[in-house]
Amino acid sequence: MTTRILSSFLVLFSSTVLGAPTRSAAVVAAPGYAVHTIPTPNTVQGGVVRQGAAIVVGQGSFGGGTEQIIRLDGAGTTVIATGFNSLGGFDLDTTGTLYVVDNCQECMGAATGDTLFAIPAALTRTTAVTAVGNEVVPAGAIPFAQDVLIVPNSSVLVSDAAGPGAGRVVRVQGGVASNFLTGFDYTGGLALKPDNTLFVGNVDASFQGSVFKFALDGTPLGTLVSGLSGAYDQVVDNDGNVLVSGGFTPDFASSTVVAVAADGSVTERAHGFGFSAEMFFDTVHDETLVLDFGVSEITAICRDRDGDGLCDADDPCTGAATVDQPKLAITKLATPPGDDKLAFKGQMMLPFPFSPALDPGSRGARVLLEGTAGALLDVTIPGGAFDPTTHTGWRANTAGTAWTYKSPTGVLGVRKVQVKTVPTQPGLVRFAVAGKNGSYPVAPSDLPLRATMVLDALSGECGEASFTAPMPTCAFDATGNTLRCG
Repeated sequence: MTTRILSSFLVLFSSTVLGAPTRSAAVVAAPGYAVHTIPTPNTVQGGVVRQGAAIVVGQGSFGGGTEQIIRLDGAGTTVIATGFNSLGGFDLDTTGTLYVVDNCQECMGAATGDTLFAIPAALTRTTAVTAVGNEVVPAGAIPFAQDVLIVPNSSVLVSDAAGPGAGRVVRVQGGVASNFLTGFDYTGGLALKPDNTLFVGNVDASFQGSVFKFALDGTPLGTLVSGLSGAYDQVVDNDGNVLVSGGFTPDFASSTVVAVAADGSVTERAHGFGFSAEMFFDTVHDETLVLDFGVSEITAICRDRDGDGLCDADDPCTGAATVDQPKLAITKLATPPGDDKLAFKGQMMLPFPFSPALDPGSRGARVLLEGTAGALLDVTIPGGAFDPTTHTGWRANTAGTAWTYKSPTGVLGVRKVQVKTVPTQPGLVRFAVAGKNGSYPVAPSDLPLRATMVLDALSGECGEASFTAPMPTCAFDATGNTLRCG
């Protein structure tokens, strides 16, 4: 059995008929989405899941006992299971048990395979278990095991990509495997919608991909979509779209992930993969993790509503306003750290009337300065009224249109923040930030810069200044001691 039953089927087609697919220079997401990658120690294989900060993914090369499963988290990389031959899909239950499939018992040197495995304590274990001894049903019970899905009735479904007319979905319950759905071809991914609609992917003998719908009792609910150029895996996103991997662009230059709406309409979510395979949708991050063929990284496709290249889940300022007339200056860069001075000011037009009411005195503010390698400054100024004893906090004018924060020691050197609305221009907010005796280590390699002023990230009361052409750019003086932008 090949390393991925369905992918090999499609890759064979594209190689012999249309020329071998090759990965583009980069994966490109559709408007409203952004792409970033998560490096892995070895070539990705099989499936991927994420819970919190932990990512569990398959690794290695196809062959008898040569693949393993690792966990990536704050502790680094931990091998949690070994001895697999040709990993397929993953799913994780609420207790932390990882269910995986493997489909190459016939591989030379294989000790098990063609079945479903359960890896206990996948999110916490520090020592690896072996595939042998962790079979849920006997080796060979599911010869073409492709994907796995945990369903609410205490059972696990496994797709079996046996080929034209022989493909099926197997139900595993109580240590017994039985046919649940039959009559498929190269059965692909399995996914479940919150309303318990089951989606089953399939590629027929004519290389056409489809996604079928079923109730959890097996009742057919029709076809969601057909005529796709491939259907390897499916996940359901936060908008109810079914994302399908394993297809190709019309010229077959690269593989895709597409989104299928409830009415069956198809839009591309991303292209540029060599071959897009197993996926996982993270509802918390609104992000799809995708495994590509033959690479040592996980591709993540996330929502980016404001088009700033940052995932909304990690963006302190989604739906950002543009900071007009931005000015940024950092001085004393050439002297030892700890004496740097900073000044950042500008104005932004926010949605009016403000909802909730603008009130940095209560909710505080946040200032970010980012370069090409990431954050150079990320400071949160807490809310709270001015304390005459500590001489720290916010003061507001009687009209409630201006607020000033002061601190003799500062937060990361930021000692003063001023925010002011302009009653004659509803929605216009002017601000100024001043820092002293801080450390803001900006170097030429960090350019271009982006500066963000956040007054309330949840309501979108925030603005961004991108110091890149055609906007005002940044320049160092001849000594490298001073940076001015704008």
